[in-house]
Amino acid sequence: MSAASAYKPSSYPLSETALLLLDYQNVLVNMIQDQDQKNKLINSAKTLLDTARQSNVTIVHCLIDTAQDPPLTNKATELWATVHRPLLASTPDSGAEYRDLAPPANADTSGKESVSVRPPGYRFVLVADGIVPLLRDGKIKHLVLGGIATSGAVLGTATHGTDLDFVVTVVGDACWDPNQGVHRALVDAVLPTQAWVASVEEAVRYLSAQVH
Repeated sequence: MSAASAYKPSSYPLSETALLLLDYQNVLVNMIQDQDQKNKLINSAKTLLDTARQSNVTIVHCLIDTAQDPPLTNKATELWATVHRPLLASTPDSGAEYRDLAPPANADTSGKESVSVRPPGYRFVLVADGIVPLLRDGKIKHLVLGGIATSGAVLGTATHGTDLDFVVTVVGDACWDPNQGVHRALVDAVLPTQAWVASVEEAVRYLSAQVH
């Protein structure tokens, strides 16, 4: 790889690429009322996950730790206490990762496929304990992202990841936001100023041997 192409996702081999799945938890996935939108999102994320597993690419399931509370200084504190905490208490499974994307029950999550959790209220997943050292120790340079919500964890992680000198690819069809106008504006106009925005097909090439 030449210095002139270091900013391009296609410059990085599979060993330097990681797939980060952001907050595909039941409580968020179930917000999607349009079944076609939900199917498209899950199928896109599943395609990325299956490809990464087949290629032995590093995978990190990045989740909100619903057993914790947000920091007291975080604006989400009141909403968490009055809305989210009662919901999670009444339906504990709502905090779990969506079944089609979660690691198998007997999976060894200490190797290439791991789980990272962070307290509620943070809009970027790289704040979680241990995740940046895991990526640095693994010589990861390129992050492929999909998740919920586009205006939350996806935007926050893309921005933070870029500031930490990772090359970041956001897979538009693997992201969703409650406000579809905001989703489109971010994917079409905001995210491309700092990260690469790719189709599922393009991302599959980054996560397989097709461009390496």
